[in-house]
Amino acid sequence: MHPAVRQFCLATVGLAALATLASAQVTVRRPPMARGDDEDKTKVTFSVTVGTQRFDETTQAKCTHAPMASIYNVLSKMWKVEYPSERNKSLILTVWQPMRGDTTPQINFYVGGEGKSQQITTVKAGGGATKGTGSVAITTHGAGGRFDISGTTAEGSKVSGSIDCEKFAAPMAVGGN
Repeated sequence: MHPAVRQFCLATVGLAALATLASAQVTVRRPPMARGDDEDKTKVTFSVTVGTQRFDETTQAKCTHAPMASIYNVLSKMWKVEYPSERNKSLILTVWQPMRGDTTPQINFYVGGEGKSQQITTVKAGGGATKGTGSVAITTHGAGGRFDISGTTAEGSKVSGSIDCEKFAAPMAVGGN
């Protein structure tokens, strides 16, 4: 065999071996596994009255906080407390605090139980109608925080009380890029 042909063959075999080796070392990125609900639960103390319904207990619930979020394209901080109970009661509070313009916290508050549901929606962005009236004060402490809420649901029930989260988890990312 001619030396030039032999070098060409060796070079071809060598390149094929390198290509095979390189393709074997490609890292395949997989989407992260969804976090389990129990992983994000923390100690939460509820002391909330909605009409005649009381939430007075310390239990495990889900508290999340995003220092930068968006609602209807309004850049905001977001906090959320989710309390689904085995006793046919549930409470969800989402607080949006716009980072520009009117920075007054806006809320979505929902309570279900005793065969009915009630809500307060004060979110002004997006052109939707508000329901009921309400306000919330947020006090952070360590990794957690406290929400002092007052208002009247769209159904006419008075709302007052506090929710204290021991810590906040990061919310699961949704939408966008």
